[in-house]
Amino acid sequence: EFGREVTRLNFLLKLRILQGQIRKKSIHLNDLAKANLDSAERRLTELAPFTENREELVKQALEKVKKLTSGLTGAVIGISDEERIQVVKAMELTQGHWFTCPNGHVYAIGDCGGATMESTCPECHARIGGGGH
Repeated sequence: EFGREVTRLNFLLKLRILQGQIRKKSIHLNDLAKANLDSAERRLTELAPFTENREELVKQALEKVKKLTSGLTGAVIGISDEERIQVVKAMELTQGHWFTCPNGHVYAIGDCGGATMESTCPECHARIGGGGH
């Protein structure tokens, strides 16, 4: 299915960004982090269909790499720590305004930082926000 392959390509891009940040920052991965990174790459580059189960396994592997590896702040969105800090300052939003959708994409809520309506993530169309403020 075309949509599943687009999802695969999005995850492959995230993987390549993560690998690039690891190389750029000269981050040493322990054996478990390496194994999870290799597992994600293998599942993304195999010719087998990219099923929802395969997607979940890739998500889990990438999350494990991030949790096991210090120094990856900002790597998931492909920018350096300095660039991330500049973006936060430019938007003038403090802690409590920044959230992630269920798939890990970052978004911000202005004004008081509380969600007053439900919307969709611009990247993956997952539900974000809500009216429980």
